Amino acid sequence: METIKIAHLYYDLMNLYGEHGNILALRHHLEEHKVKAIIHNITIDDTADLSSYDLLYIGSGNKDAFELARQDILKRKEELKKCFQKGTFFLITGNALDLFGKSFRTLGDEEKETLGLLSYESSETDYRIVGEQVCTSSFCKEEIIGFQNRSSVLKYVKEPHLFDVKNGYGYIPQSIVEGIHKKNFFGTYLIGPILIRNPYFTEKLIEEIFKQKQFFYEEYIDPEEMKAYQEYKKNLLNEG
Repeated sequence: METIKIAHLYYDLMNLYGEHGNILALRHHLEEHKVKAIIHNITIDDTADLSSYDLLYIGSGNKDAFELARQDILKRKEELKKCFQKGTFFLITGNALDLFGKSFRTLGDEEKETLGLLSYESSETDYRIVGEQVCTSSFCKEEIIGFQNRSSVLKYVKEPHLFDVKNGYGYIPQSIVEGIHKKNFFGTYLIGPILIRNPYFTEKLIEEIFKQKQFFYEEYIDPEEMKAYQEYKKNLLNEG
């Protein structure tokens, strides 16, 4: 059986809002494609060769969990840069996105080191950005629905954006774009979990992974997932 290896980084720390649901969605969709998902949970001080994985995932965490993850992930800085350059897939959601820019600035104006894989800088805010979100994307044929609950913003972004905002907020409240898509890096502040809410986006991500692995791909959308997606989107957009 063909396999896809997934590393769920900081599964015990960065798991607010049930973000492990993204892993469950990936497993379900891969199983429907008759591909085995090998999922390893990796946390602080664990040893693992990240270059052996097809996809690396990190979800959202509270302030203390974020700081613990930030301190630990810096030990993997060079390893993660090599993964990024060679085309490993990254799915990064919620405030885990703040780990991958040049720096993270706190409200106390302390600049903390982050991985520097991407150009942007993150800043902690004295307000929260909360609300439902509807986006479009050139990556995916269907609209994206999600939720934001964060207290940080991205500045000086040079990478291509992942989503165009239809309802909600971008990198900063005034922005109309959100998320990062560079090489095989997919990063977004959207939670929900995003893959549970968006089966078409999940399938498009799997299609890209299969293309790299040279696996046969034929789109699969569970009828119940599609029904839930369409109903949720209708409610958000007040359609019908």
